[in-house]
Amino acid sequence: MRDVPMTGVEEAILKRYSVREFLPDPVTPDQVAALLEAARLAPSSLNSQPWRFKVVQDEENLAWFGTKPVSRSQTWLSKAGAIFVCCADLTGYVRDSQASAFFYREHDLIRGDSMDGIEEYVEREVHASETARFGAAAMNVGFAASFMMLRAVEIGLGSCWIGMFNETNIKAHLGIDPSLRVVGLLAVGHPASDTPSVRKRKELDEIILR
Repeated sequence: MRDVPMTGVEEAILKRYSVREFLPDPVTPDQVAALLEAARLAPSSLNSQPWRFKVVQDEENLAWFGTKPVSRSQTWLSKAGAIFVCCADLTGYVRDSQASAFFYREHDLIRGDSMDGIEEYVEREVHASETARFGAAAMNVGFAASFMMLRAVEIGLGSCWIGMFNETNIKAHLGIDPSLRVVGLLAVGHPASDTPSVRKRKELDEIILR
């Protein structure tokens, strides 16, 4: 593996860890823009790009995120410099997937058997349950969030992905459109420590299927 050169991406992967203690230094508008740009460039199935983001930085709402009705009292969230509410546009996901399938066929971008039945595949998404569409769209939102987390490392920030939250309360409080689903929260800020928490990872032999 060490025959492969070290890159900036690998360095960011190795340095990234879940940060739950932040300094009071603000996350600047340029830093917010850099993270959103990283998300914008993430890959997605059929180029559907279903991610939508609500950026929260005011003290009142940051404090609110640390309360029991929102995050089961994860109080450390109130110290973040920004919280990105990462949402999936289920309607847009299907619409944009349909448009991409048409575009790929019209411009002959994907050739051979891969295009056989692609319209029928996308049509199944139209009639799929919300649970099924949410799962597919959420996977793509996760790609965007991963790009944001690595970009955060590059610009001197830390982050933590939050999956425990009350979606109903968040959407109502922030006025998020009912058609959107909240996939997760990404807390971002300046790490209070340069020492990462212990990251237990499975060995390669445990994750490779043979």
